Amino acid sequence: MKRDDLKNNRPIPDEYMVELGRVSVLYGVLENVVNIAISKLAGYSGVYDYRSAIMLAHSNFHQRVDILTTLFEQSVSEHPHLKGYEEVIRLIKKAQKGRNKFIHSSLGCDPDNGNVQLSSMSARGSLKTKVVTVYIKELIEVSAVIHEATCALHTVITGNEVKPLWDRYA
Repeated sequence: MKRDDLKNNRPIPDEYMVELGRVSVLYGVLENVVNIAISKLAGYSGVYDYRSAIMLAHSNFHQRVDILTTLFEQSVSEHPHLKGYEEVIRLIKKAQKGRNKFIHSSLGCDPDNGNVQLSSMSARGSLKTKVVTVYIKELIEVSAVIHEATCALHTVITGNEVKPLWDRYA
């Protein structure tokens, strides 16, 4: 086997690899929409002002969501179309939690039964380790939540409803 001759279904089944890729790509889109929303709520007129980009470049996603939440809270009285932003923030946090579960853990196949398993650990207060079986539908759900959060954020910022893809072509 050559270095660039990676076999199918390694290290986990290809369908899982595809869904992990979808989670990653959709989350990248959500991150960019969060950045643009912050820029717009902060009063910058360009699609993505360089001043906002500089301030956000080294902020982690949690910090950006905190910034976005505060900007919404401070702006809603002046811009009533922002009402309902709390649900958007809830969706964004749910998307982040789902993404982090898979991206910050280790996935592999159980050699005995071939099930895909996720192993993770936490050391907050005490060391906790966990290994659980992962089903493809869980990854699909995370992708769906990330996409819904992106659509909801776009909708609340612009006032123009953006439906998730599955509702656009139903």
